[in-house]
Amino acid sequence: MAAPEWLMIARGLVGTKEVSGSGNNPVILAWADEIAHTYPEMATYCDLYRADATAWCGLFAGYVSTMAGIRPVFGKTDTDKFLWARAWHDEEWGYQLATPRLGCFVVMTREGGGHITLYENDSGSNIRCLGGNQSDQVNVATFPKSSVLAYMWPKEEGVPPEAPRRELELGASGVDVGYLQGTLGLPIDENFGPVTDAAVKGFQRGTGLEVDGIVGPMTWEKIDECARRMETGNDGISPERQEQIAELVLEHPIQKFVWEDRGRSPSGYVAGVAQVFALALTWLKAGDPIALEMAVGESGDGQTDVLSWYKPEFAKLGMDNSTGGPNTLRHLFAFMIGLGMRESSGRYYEGRDITATNTSADTTEAGCLQMSWNMRSASPSMGKLLEYFWGDPNGFLPTFSVGLTPTSAGLMNYGTGQGAAYQFLAKYSPSFCLLTGAIGLRKRCRHWGPVVRKEVELIQEADDVLLQVQRMMDSAPVEPEPEPEPVPEPDEAAVVQIETMGKVTVFVNGVPVP
Repeated sequence: MAAPEWLMIARGLVGTKEVSGSGNNPVILAWADEIAHTYPEMATYCDLYRADATAWCGLFAGYVSTMAGIRPVFGKTDTDKFLWARAWHDEEWGYQLATPRLGCFVVMTREGGGHITLYENDSGSNIRCLGGNQSDQVNVATFPKSSVLAYMWPKEEGVPPEAPRRELELGASGVDVGYLQGTLGLPIDENFGPVTDAAVKGFQRGTGLEVDGIVGPMTWEKIDECARRMETGNDGISPERQEQIAELVLEHPIQKFVWEDRGRSPSGYVAGVAQVFALALTWLKAGDPIALEMAVGESGDGQTDVLSWYKPEFAKLGMDNSTGGPNTLRHLFAFMIGLGMRESSGRYYEGRDITATNTSADTTEAGCLQMSWNMRSASPSMGKLLEYFWGDPNGFLPTFSVGLTPTSAGLMNYGTGQGAAYQFLAKYSPSFCLLTGAIGLRKRCRHWGPVVRKEVELIQEADDVLLQVQRMMDSAPVEPEPEPEPVPEPDEAAVVQIETMGKVTVFVNGVPVP
């Protein structure tokens, strides 16, 4: 925020000192004369100030406020006027702030009296303030926060500006930590612990910031920007359809399937993949080139195309991929369900393989499919997807995260540039992870060791559940539930009038009832 005028005036007076001994600095004495000239009703009170040996922090505050067009504190008794530091704690004169703003008047307690000064910035357990009579001069000095009696903002200046964001780091707690966690897609407990620390560092690396784990002004700016992109964007299919898909999948037998060496999938994993599949179907129906690239018929090249490499396994389950279209797209996603379970046990936040030594930006694996950004050369669609989802990172993360708590190791990212941005987005936006993975599987399937070794389980249940989603997407759109009619509160009175002569007519609130 910009410095208020009185603080700018005060900064111009830094270095002004009182004269030691019996002398006086005429500049300091002239401040009282200027206040008296501006506010004649204060002249008699100003005449009382005749030597700079008298504490002058209140005089300094009164002068800079006067020069900024703000009337200084001037109550009914002497101790309620501006020369008395604690008189500035006057809620008729100013708003008392819960947290300081740049330039606000800081009323402090001290042995034998008080002190009035102007807030400059925070310094851990201390604050730095610009004031008069600080070591007999105008300067910036450090004071403990424990000595602050009140932060005041003059009412003549209008409503105080919004509070600056608190700097957050490991060990912090509060609602602002909760907002940070929510924006980063973490469980919200309002405590800045190791997982939040890792998420912040991963976010900083992905957005090109200094990686220190401290949420200061630049990180807050990026966090707010991310929150705005999430709020103004959308997942690509309606919330009603998302809910319908999730309910379908949660009741499907695939939820009980035991994957080899991995056990059952996380509660929201298959539902999340199904939602991304529904998104891909909408793209395909609209003729999107990226979706068409995913859904093209198998190429016959087993060195590059997973549909060709796994052709016998697909054929065994009756999955024909010779012709492009929604069915081939469905078979690809059925394969990805198994790939995600093999690579990450279905954990969306998975980071690099800790057994691997590579930690460069382009070779570090990320996300449930454990792909790395060196895959970008396989197709121009990779860069287009990165650009698209960076602008709108919505990607069904709430579904994928059901029943899971991210780990510090998983949330860490490595390197800089696009590779670091890819790592962050692959975990933050599961749609991005799966759609880039779908392109990769069609263009360079041997990127994945489990694919090369044919360790990925392709199961009928995966194709069956996605077939139901496909049919659902072919049906009429789900209409949102209509808003219920408002029901009158029990204490709302109805005026009933009954005329009993001849024909009886009943009026309710002045309206005749047939």
